[in-house]
Amino acid sequence: MRRIINGPVGFLALACLILFTLVTPSASATACAGIAVAADMPKAQNGQAIHNASELSAALKAAQGGETFILTGGNYGRLKIRTDFKKPVTIRSGSPGTPACFTEMRLDGAGNIAFEGLIFDYIYAPGDKHFTHRFTIQNSRNITISNSVFDGGQNGPAGHGRGINIRDSANVTIENSVFRLWWKALTGDSVTNLTIRGNTFYNIRSDGIGLGVIDGLLIEANHMHNFRRLAGSNDHADMIQIQRSSNRRSTNIEIRDNILDMGAGDYTQTIWMGGDGKDLSDPMLRHQNVLIENNVIYNAQAHGISVHGVDNLSIRKNSVIRVRRPTETGGVTIPRISAAWSTSVVIEQNVTSDILGYENQRDWVVLNNVIVQDEIPSANGFYDREFIYYATGPTNGYNEYGVRPGSTIDRLDAGSTLVKNYPTHQ
Repeated sequence: MRRIINGPVGFLALACLILFTLVTPSASATACAGIAVAADMPKAQNGQAIHNASELSAALKAAQGGETFILTGGNYGRLKIRTDFKKPVTIRSGSPGTPACFTEMRLDGAGNIAFEGLIFDYIYAPGDKHFTHRFTIQNSRNITISNSVFDGGQNGPAGHGRGINIRDSANVTIENSVFRLWWKALTGDSVTNLTIRGNTFYNIRSDGIGLGVIDGLLIEANHMHNFRRLAGSNDHADMIQIQRSSNRRSTNIEIRDNILDMGAGDYTQTIWMGGDGKDLSDPMLRHQNVLIENNVIYNAQAHGISVHGVDNLSIRKNSVIRVRRPTETGGVTIPRISAAWSTSVVIEQNVTSDILGYENQRDWVVLNNVIVQDEIPSANGFYDREFIYYATGPTNGYNEYGVRPGSTIDRLDAGSTLVKNYPTHQ
């Protein structure tokens, strides 16, 4: 049976070095078998037809830039590219129903390449470490991956391996793609201008997106849901995590229009930019220019939006909604907004259980937020008076809480505009 996976979805130039390696795949009963991409993939462009790995290798060696290679379906094995093309080169599947598939991809010193409608498939083998990574972009620029599937491995009940790792690169876009069954889905370090847009992440064991040392980051219109942690592991699951890796900050970050839903899966931290045990008095460790706007969060962990040590921070029109854990209660299960140790802060028109960090600082603006709760029916902000429950995780596998007309949320026009689209399933 075919697995059809639908999505929503420092630079080193080596201009003179051309090195392509495609290794013809060995026979396998599982790798690249029975996976299709989203049916709304753009129609095929005119280009050179490619039928197998050896043809693709020869075509890439001869490419000057500007070519489009249209791949017939099948397993193309491992792809390695170390060329910075003068003009964009496109590698795409000819049909979303029978896509081309790679079991490994290494871009190192590559540039001006677009991948469309492909499968990147990792199959767990006994002995593989949980952080095994087969798909990497490093020392590269102007790379786009769209309308594709990153299909992870499975060791027991949980995902295994890294989906894609991006390092020391610039102008990278990952869009309208699906990540499923990974330990960590998308990770990166030392990247300039990274766009993660319109993707779906689910059945992730640890982090959906885990990044550090990023200048120019857009995380927009993604859907993260139904993460599955591994009991007994040391994993610390976050849907979106920005760390101070390499003892450096990140700058110019926008996280907007995402739906981050625990669904029927396990709870996680949702948006986490914590102190990481660093000295936040050091300017080079303080994130700068962060906007978190118009996201919907359904989760059961206190760190709904936790953004610490930021200069110039705006948290606007987010809906941070508690859904309950099956067996646990208490404050640690209630998501909230926290912006401690930050300067030049605006927190406005959010829906949340609490806002931490504000102590009448003169450079903070906190207004028109709606504080909600689901524990005391007679108290202000009780969920039943604020929301309409179109779908709940235990019953439907996903959550959709609309705004009740006449509620405080409605009167203040607070929270994400995305909830106005509910119900999406009828």
